[in-house]
Amino acid sequence: MAERATGEARRGRSRSLGVLRRLIRKGKADLWSAYGALGCILGETIVDTAAIPVLLALMFMAIAGSPAALTSGPVPARSTDWIQRLEWVSTGSVSERLQSLLLFAGLTLAAWLVKCVFGFGRVYLSQRFAQRLMREMRGRLYEHLVGQSLAFHRRRETGDLLSRVSNDVTVLQRALSTDLLEGARAPATILIAVALMASLEWRLTLFALACVPGVSLVIAHSGERLRRLAGEVQRKLGGLNAYLQERLTGIETVQLFGMEGREIERFREINEDNYRANMRVARVISVLTPLVELISAFGMVVLIFVAGYLTIKGPLHIATLIAFAYVGQRLGSKLGLVGKIWLSGQQAAAAGDRVFEVLDAREEVPEAPDAKDLPRVAGRIEFRGVEFRYGDGEAVLKGVEASIEPGQVAALVGASGAGKTSLVNLIPRFYDPTAGTIDIDGVNIAGVTLRSLRSQIGIVPQEPILFGGSVGENIAYGRPGAEPEEVEEAARAANAHDFVVALPRGYETPVGERAAKLSGGQRQRIAIARALLRDPRILILDEATSALDAESEALVQDALERLMAGRTTLIIAHRLSTIQRADRILVLAEGRIVEDGRHEELLARGGAYRRLYEAQLSAAADGGPNSAGGGALPGS
Repeated sequence: MAERATGEARRGRSRSLGVLRRLIRKGKADLWSAYGALGCILGETIVDTAAIPVLLALMFMAIAGSPAALTSGPVPARSTDWIQRLEWVSTGSVSERLQSLLLFAGLTLAAWLVKCVFGFGRVYLSQRFAQRLMREMRGRLYEHLVGQSLAFHRRRETGDLLSRVSNDVTVLQRALSTDLLEGARAPATILIAVALMASLEWRLTLFALACVPGVSLVIAHSGERLRRLAGEVQRKLGGLNAYLQERLTGIETVQLFGMEGREIERFREINEDNYRANMRVARVISVLTPLVELISAFGMVVLIFVAGYLTIKGPLHIATLIAFAYVGQRLGSKLGLVGKIWLSGQQAAAAGDRVFEVLDAREEVPEAPDAKDLPRVAGRIEFRGVEFRYGDGEAVLKGVEASIEPGQVAALVGASGAGKTSLVNLIPRFYDPTAGTIDIDGVNIAGVTLRSLRSQIGIVPQEPILFGGSVGENIAYGRPGAEPEEVEEAARAANAHDFVVALPRGYETPVGERAAKLSGGQRQRIAIARALLRDPRILILDEATSALDAESEALVQDALERLMAGRTTLIIAHRLSTIQRADRILVLAEGRIVEDGRHEELLARGGAYRRLYEAQLSAAADGGPNSAGGGALPGS
């Protein structure tokens, strides 16, 4: 049993120290603050555990008087009690003893003042060390998350990632700022206390240490179990946050379908699971803490009995007993604290594992070590034998071959799942092809820096994302340093200026969370203005007008015409009017380009495009959802 507990303790300590080493290495820790805190811990421990008890003993010697008055019997001629040998404190006249008492009282207060100064330094420097380290870790986590591919984010729950950045890092911060340095303080206190106690009375010291093996076994046995349970708690909390984030984001859908009751019940179940996981941790802690205290209390009672026996029999000096009791109390408090620190360390290690699980995730769209900046391009795009699959799934693109010339407008059409969005997502390298290459102006995009590639690509999605901040800040998102005149010019070109200046604060008006204060057409025009200000050479339009009413569509369509001018443009499932004017229409089916040509040419061939076209006409004649304004191709 003891060997097993020792092994678990060793493994837990190794893993905890491994997490700590990685935190310090990856987080660029402020080691000088840590060293300063450790120095303050050492100074505070020496003063508290060595200087103060000795000064208290000397004060009591001065109060009690001669050595004979301080013991129940004669002082041994060859006493090993070095406090008894400071006879000048307890001898002399009443006036001299009062002077000694005043001297040691002043020194005791001075020692406590020094202890408080060291205590301030310990707390402040440890907080500075932890706060700076966690600031760096949060920054590293966010930087890593922002740089990960779309595939990474689509596999993960946003709420769980948020939990790792906030909750798990907070657990680490608490452990580093309080428990870690307390963990360094406890061994120092124990070592100094044991050394001083042994110098005062070695027999009592042996009795005082008798409970240490029992405490160590209990702590070791509980540590690894708590680490596993703490990891489960963090995962449950991440799942709870993910559920909340998803449901609150989609609250309209919840209310529309009248699913409030079901969602409340489902959240109650998730919340209950989280509660049970936390209670399993609480049970371990609630058993461990009093058990350690009980063992320590047993040792203390035995110690007091033996100390009383030695004092009554005469060998032990009362002043020595006072010093020994003070130091023993400090030793007992630190022995009890070791268990708490150990458990906190296991919780921190579990949180650290979750943090490093994210940081260790490899980049699925890596930037080549020798990647070069892509110069300003004309916009020629070539797909050479491009194949692509999501993870281990079936290929969604199979041997795509196509060339799009600079300034051309190419429309991608096809049934849902044909691979349209997957194909355009390869151009800005949101994903990398499984096979084949994509060239822009004859340069393989896999060999250029992501920033230089994406700086020349603009995307206007069906549902544009606007961030918290003002309307002007959202327009200038791709060019933070843009002048107000440039922002206004882009807004005018996107048919957005008139509605923006009508807002309460014009371009300084906050858009609100998820831009709920703006209509769909307004959001689209801000997205177009943002793309115009960025001035990309390649433009991707992903169903940019399919969800708009006729009036908004006309304004957005006019803005899109200005945006597309002179740029290589790929349009996914756009309105028929735009598709008919496209320079080329690429028809995709089952991951392949099955037809390529202009609107009239493809109709004349009587192939896949004609079937899609006729199906749309039939839907329009029946008053289907795509009948207004020409509509999008069905299934696109």
